Amino acid sequence: MKILVINASPRMESGNTQVVLTPFIIGLKEAGASVDLVVLKKKNIKECIGCFSCYAKTPGRCVHDDEMPAIMEMIQAADMLVLATPIYIDGMTSLAKKFVDRMVTFLDPHFVSDNNRVRHPLRFSFPNKMFLISVCGYPGLHNFDPVVLHFERICNNFNSKFCGALLRPGVFSILLTKRYPEKIKNVLDAIRSVARQLVTDGIVSPETLRAVALDICSSEELIQTANGFWDRELKESEQ
Repeated sequence: MKILVINASPRMESGNTQVVLTPFIIGLKEAGASVDLVVLKKKNIKECIGCFSCYAKTPGRCVHDDEMPAIMEMIQAADMLVLATPIYIDGMTSLAKKFVDRMVTFLDPHFVSDNNRVRHPLRFSFPNKMFLISVCGYPGLHNFDPVVLHFERICNNFNSKFCGALLRPGVFSILLTKRYPEKIKNVLDAIRSVARQLVTDGIVSPETLRAVALDICSSEELIQTANGFWDRELKESEQ
């Protein structure tokens, strides 16, 4: 299986998204998958301007001269597309949305009726499976409801199977290794298990997904840790 992983974090490899992506990619490779990683922040990708040139004037080709066509080739070659994004104001990052918007070139402009919904047919081949990875600073899985729903709709639009979502709330608690080494090890092991199951079974058990999202510390401690960090940052900025 060939899997393309998209890191849509503006903080790139230094962000909390990569903390989850690293064991995830290890798990994919352990299961025998071929993995390509694209860090969107490092790519020159311009935003869609809604000109519809790719629909008719230059079918399947965007007016922008940037790096998106090369990424499109990688998407076409993949069996699965994995989008990894932190939660920014209850949704995916602007990098992620810009990337998704530019994938409109995969779509034919005509309307078709499919399973009681109307959508565009595909113009080019597209991965038949998609998977979401998302992290959030707040505790609680409810923080991911908007982005999961949005991603499911994106899968529908591209006629791709939604294979689930790896969700990690209170993500910076993974960095509390000195306080909770065993709990953090269990979470990281569960992330690798998610990846292996995705490759071998094409689906991930609810138990494994729950293990990824288990609380490492209490909400109270999470709040104290976060506020303590920002208090120190604010104090340093005053000096």
